[in-house]
Amino acid sequence: MSVRVCAVVEAGSAPGRNPLLPPLARALAARGAELSVWDPTGCFLLPPEAPSADLYLLKGDHPGVLTAGACLADAGARVLNSLDATLLATDKARALARVAAHGVPVPSTVVVGDRRALAVALRAGPRIVKPVRGAHGSGVQLLDQGQQAEAGDGPWLVQEPVGDGGRDLKVYGVGDRCAVRAMRFTPGVVDAPREAVTPPDGLQDLARTAAGACGLTCWGADFLLGPDGPVLVDLNAFPGYRSVDEAPQWIADAALDALRDG
Repeated sequence: MSVRVCAVVEAGSAPGRNPLLPPLARALAARGAELSVWDPTGCFLLPPEAPSADLYLLKGDHPGVLTAGACLADAGARVLNSLDATLLATDKARALARVAAHGVPVPSTVVVGDRRALAVALRAGPRIVKPVRGAHGSGVQLLDQGQQAEAGDGPWLVQEPVGDGGRDLKVYGVGDRCAVRAMRFTPGVVDAPREAVTPPDGLQDLARTAAGACGLTCWGADFLLGPDGPVLVDLNAFPGYRSVDEAPQWIADAALDALRDG
């Protein structure tokens, strides 16, 4: 029987979502492994009725994906990234604190729990405000004194702006392998054009350090360029790897390595 790998995803059949899955299936098949896909974000029975697999890929930070992944891990299933690493990366405040402790530059950040505390924090001047738990840039705003967050009730990260605040340097990695892309950030837009760029000195090493600090094998790190160099503004577990043609091969290798090392 071939090795079985199951990707646990959000919006598994939605057009344009999860473009990584078809090339990943081909890369795994070339290595004698079979890929199935499970989307638990609607509903699922307990215990989880996921496809039987030797390894589950936790692809996404939707609460349904996280809960299903936690149930699988509790039942002894092997998951990639690990559940602990995935949950750490989902909490943006915790992840920033962890990577900063490992020497990776991050924006000056405070965490506020409600709108009153947010108003006080904005007295210091314009700030980037984002949910502590969020995805695809949803809810990210540049606010000044007297302005309010558009939605939600907190908690929020409140950060000093870095550079021009618009051009993201996105580092996509699997283990130590990585690729750098640049894009113009637009909140909530997943498919913005990405272009390959020559990375600034030290960028990839900073990204690898951040991913390693949080225990991630499949990761994405977003940087902006400040006066003193790259500053990490976000770290993601298992991104979409859009425009990174090598990523399916890297992930297939990492999946089989995880099973061999298991």
